[in-house]
Amino acid sequence: SSRGKERKSRKSIFGNNPGRLSPGEAATLAKASGKGPFDAMRQTWEDPCSPYNSPASLSAIIRTPKCYHISSLNENAAKRLCRRYSQKLIQHTTCQLLRTYPAATRIDSSNPHPLIFWLHGIQLVALNYQTDDLPLQLNAAMFEANGGCGYVLKPPVLWDKSCSMYQQFCPLERDLDNKEPAIYSLTIVSGQNVCPSNSIGSPCIEVDVLGMPLDSCHFRTKPIHRNTLNPMWNEQFLFRVHFEDLVFLRFAVVENNSSAVTAQRIIPLKALKRGYRHVQLHNLHNEALEISSLFINSRRMEESPSGNTLPASMLFSMGERKAAMTYKVTIHGIPGPEPFTVFNISGGTTAAQLLHQLLATTKGTESCAADYFLMEEKSFISKEKSECKKPPFQRVIGPEEGLVQLLNSWFPEEGYVGRILFKTREENLNERNALQEAKEDAAISSEDDSFFVQVHDVSPEQPRTVIKAPRFSTAQDVIQQTLCKAKYSYSILSNPNPSDYVLLEEVTKEPANKKSVTSKPSQRILSDQECVFQAQSKWKGAGKFILKLKEQVQAARDDKRKGISFASEFKKLTKSSKQYRGFISPPLQVLPDSPQSKDERSPCSLTFSDLME
Repeated sequence: SSRGKERKSRKSIFGNNPGRLSPGEAATLAKASGKGPFDAMRQTWEDPCSPYNSPASLSAIIRTPKCYHISSLNENAAKRLCRRYSQKLIQHTTCQLLRTYPAATRIDSSNPHPLIFWLHGIQLVALNYQTDDLPLQLNAAMFEANGGCGYVLKPPVLWDKSCSMYQQFCPLERDLDNKEPAIYSLTIVSGQNVCPSNSIGSPCIEVDVLGMPLDSCHFRTKPIHRNTLNPMWNEQFLFRVHFEDLVFLRFAVVENNSSAVTAQRIIPLKALKRGYRHVQLHNLHNEALEISSLFINSRRMEESPSGNTLPASMLFSMGERKAAMTYKVTIHGIPGPEPFTVFNISGGTTAAQLLHQLLATTKGTESCAADYFLMEEKSFISKEKSECKKPPFQRVIGPEEGLVQLLNSWFPEEGYVGRILFKTREENLNERNALQEAKEDAAISSEDDSFFVQVHDVSPEQPRTVIKAPRFSTAQDVIQQTLCKAKYSYSILSNPNPSDYVLLEEVTKEPANKKSVTSKPSQRILSDQECVFQAQSKWKGAGKFILKLKEQVQAARDDKRKGISFASEFKKLTKSSKQYRGFISPPLQVLPDSPQSKDERSPCSLTFSDLME
């Protein structure tokens, strides 16, 4: 038919028709016998003697040799080029425009993933805007970083000849040797109204790192049961990124029972600000939700390169960009009214260069630069109050040591906080002497400043425990240490507050002679601020401390009062019954040598006349 002839005469996507050539071109690509145009194209490409095996060979095959020409490929053809000729496709897109569009087999108007095309430098990726799916949301995040103007500059590695990895970058590689990735720490702290349409759901957060295959990964938090208003996760994730220019973070709020996504947000990794931030969430149509957000904390770190490895961020950036990139560093201990000062440095600034800059801008430091130095200090964070605080780790920073690499080597997740101090040689010497004296004094007085105390009835699982406490410890301090030591007891877990407990002191006095009967032990409750060591030193016999709940002590006091009141009421009742009946009992004759007198008679003893009544 005429339509079939017209289709045959059209230009192929990968080959060309000798009858339809651009002006000034020779018909050099002929159809091989028994082979299709694509097979002939492949044979011509792979032939080293072919005139198309040149830097512009892909441009000749796609038939766009002129700078004003643009080619349109469907997604399947573009994916084949990305897989087979990755570097040549990147080279072609440095000087020519290329467009790709969804395949005709997508009858449901779904969209292909545009990230693989962006990684290969394809400038235009057409999408079906009638379908709100992940590729369309990713496309919106790509162009919202610069205000949605419609144009985003490609990463330097795809076009800048001054970049170290120019014409060597292959996005589909899964092994990048001698390239140290950047480490990102992402903490999902909490959320605010994360499911606007469901207030009793059990939300969890799914985090997807979208980038080249080597950098892509997936994380998921634990679900929070029936709380979408203010769920608290406080979960931390670590991931490595090699190519940071085209990496996106996707936050998705997923209902745990139905696995339905209720809110989402995609942010370019380079646009995400470091530190604690609120991320506003969007619905599935990518419309902003005013009262829905996530509270996160992000941080970028770099491991110090070892051997022949280099940071990947330096290899994928151009020289001018590296020099223009500035960082901020905080220096503590500089003479002046402020406790710290912030300086702007570049990526290659060393400690010696910053020290000269500091001395030039700071007043009162007219001495020689050799009298000053920079010191790194790492202060360890104790997770529990009862944990002994460790002394900070300090070391002198070398003059040629890079400050940016030093800042990126700090990992607060390991339990410390780092800072840089400005020191003088004389001040450092005095601090060392003072520290040595303090260690010697602590070694001498360590045995005299503490004592051992035994606490009984801690819990059914732990009848007693022995703790070592300072001599000035109060009753509440001892109770707190006791509860920390017995934190795995089931009965303690229900009452973890130290103010709900008291210490009961029980002392048994020693008898005057061995034949006398042992006296009854005396008990008293220590006040919260009473010194336990002083109370223990006053014992003149066997004593112990018993851990009691305040509720138990109060209940025992009430029972004792009830017993006393019952005895007094019973005595009054017996007296009133005597007077009512009018009987007067004769006095009981007591022998003069009787050991029991009238006054010493028990109040509960009854006479014979009382029994008759």
